[in-house]
Amino acid sequence: MARSGGTVASEQLSRDVLRHLMGVMHAMKAHVADLAETFELSLSQLDALRNLGEARSQRELAECLHFDASNVTDIVDRLEARGLVVRTIDPHDRRVRRLVLTDEGEALRSKLFEQALATAPLAALSASEQQTLCDLLGRIAEPVDLPF
Repeated sequence: MARSGGTVASEQLSRDVLRHLMGVMHAMKAHVADLAETFELSLSQLDALRNLGEARSQRELAECLHFDASNVTDIVDRLEARGLVVRTIDPHDRRVRRLVLTDEGEALRSKLFEQALATAPLAALSASEQQTLCDLLGRIAEPVDLPF
C-alpha cells in the first residue's frame, strides 16, 4: 500500500541518515582501535589515559570508565608498569591514592590525541564541509568534551 505525502521517501531518507551516522560511529571506533594498537595500548588503557587529564582516585577512574573499581586495577597496573602513571597519596585523605600521569604519560596522551585528530575520518572533508556537518550535528546533539 502506497503512503501519501512522501512519507515513504521521508522514512527512507531518515533510514539513510541513520545508516550513515552508524557508519561514522563504526569508522570512529575502528580509528580509535587502530590508534590504541599503534601506541600498544588496550582500548581500556587508552580510555583511562583519556580520563586522566587530572589526578583521579582509582574509584573515580572506574566511574569514568563505567567499570567496577576492582577491574581498573589491572589497567592501572599496566599503565604504571609502562611508566605512564603513578599512584600518589591524596593530600586531603592519606587513605586515598590518586592516579597521576607521569611526564611520559602526559607526552604519550598528547601525542595520541594529536594523532587522533590529525588522522580522523573527518579529514576526508574540506573545512567548509566540516563546518556544515558540525552545524547540522549541533542541531540534533550536544557536543561532548574532548580530552585535548
